[in-house]
Amino acid sequence: MISVLAKPMDQIGPDDIQELIDSEVPEGEQIEFKERLPTEDGSTDPWECGADRIGRGAQKKIVEEAVAFANAYGGALVLGVRESEDEAKPGIAEGITAVPRCADLAKRLNLVFRDWVDPQIPRIEIFPVPTNGECGVVVIRTGRSRMAPHRVQPTRKCTIRRADRCEEMSMREIQDLTLNLSRGLERLERRLAQRSKRFVEELNNLESPDQAYGIRVTAAPTGEDIRFDRVSCNYQLEHNLHEPWHSILARIGNYQTRLAFPFRGGSWRSMLRSARNEYSTGSPRSELQIYREIHCDGLVEIGLVDCRVIESGIWRIPRIYCSYPVTMFANLIVWADRVRHQASVPSVEYAVDVEIYIRGGSVAVDGYGGGDAFIPPNLKNNAKLSVNYPGELLGEPRYSLREADGIPELIALFERDLWNSFGSDVGDEERHFVVEDWPAGEAGV
Repeated sequence: MISVLAKPMDQIGPDDIQELIDSEVPEGEQIEFKERLPTEDGSTDPWECGADRIGRGAQKKIVEEAVAFANAYGGALVLGVRESEDEAKPGIAEGITAVPRCADLAKRLNLVFRDWVDPQIPRIEIFPVPTNGECGVVVIRTGRSRMAPHRVQPTRKCTIRRADRCEEMSMREIQDLTLNLSRGLERLERRLAQRSKRFVEELNNLESPDQAYGIRVTAAPTGEDIRFDRVSCNYQLEHNLHEPWHSILARIGNYQTRLAFPFRGGSWRSMLRSARNEYSTGSPRSELQIYREIHCDGLVEIGLVDCRVIESGIWRIPRIYCSYPVTMFANLIVWADRVRHQASVPSVEYAVDVEIYIRGGSVAVDGYGGGDAFIPPNLKNNAKLSVNYPGELLGEPRYSLREADGIPELIALFERDLWNSFGSDVGDEERHFVVEDWPAGEAGV
């Protein structure tokens, strides 16, 4: 696995660039090296002469190379790495030729891509890796784009990566790519609809009485970039796909609380091109089932079902603790991020689908504990919130997992949407969520 393609950008350093050279990594479908800023006539680019601008020829070539990756399978353009000169073979990383003011150059290139690419590439990372003072390497990395085909505005070219070459697409290729991506989005919609249908069927087949609720959180890659031969072996999940269950810490100002969740884990069992882990409990107070699933196409899912049972001859109304869906959502997107890194496609986008399905009359809604700071303003002073039979909550909107460093903000967005769906609001204070290791001494496998 090439670190420049797989590691988070804030973890890539000079050693990862040197690894390209030590391993003699060749140019290919997902990586391209440029010793210097390219020009049309072979002269030196103004930036390398100390000017505060990038020549038009360099801008055009750099954008065309990155767009070619986005229109194909994703990849990285590395500026400041010299490759071998053998026209009969792909270039091999041979040495570092640091470009000047690499941090400023990365910032300037971000602006170039903003103005030169149509439509904008959903996720592109342009970052410096200093190797000698202010000089160093600039990495331009993108995943396969769900909005392809992209074109370079000034030249009106749609480029694509073929082996180790950046080439212009034909009109037929542009039409085929547009059609294939449309079909890919349709497949994604069908896949998520199937997960919803199966979840509701499982809920409706419960032997418990008519009142229950279920929470399903599913993350699926938007393209077909992820394929594993298998995900489990000998009743265990493949080690590189295992993500320990995490504790979620909520913070508001000087207040903080750890979100409760009744997870205890269980053994994995193999299914058709997938694996499932289940934990269930029955007690005089509740009957609860929690499961996790992972599929060979990169889909991951966490689900919970809580049923109504008899308590002293009286039917108990199920209670949704809002810490449950927030904890499930947070753990799912962290798990999805791990899966895409293990598939060597850290830039692939995940669509995250959340469903809260209620069967029966109503459910009660509870906050997190931890005092009034974590209760929406309209629920303070012991006000009660209940949800009458809505069938389904949170079928929309769908969430998009793109950059790993945006995970805390994505959790906060989901939590706000969750309270809104219950007819409440979190108020004006900013809420932060931190993903932590499970506390020592407690189950969380």
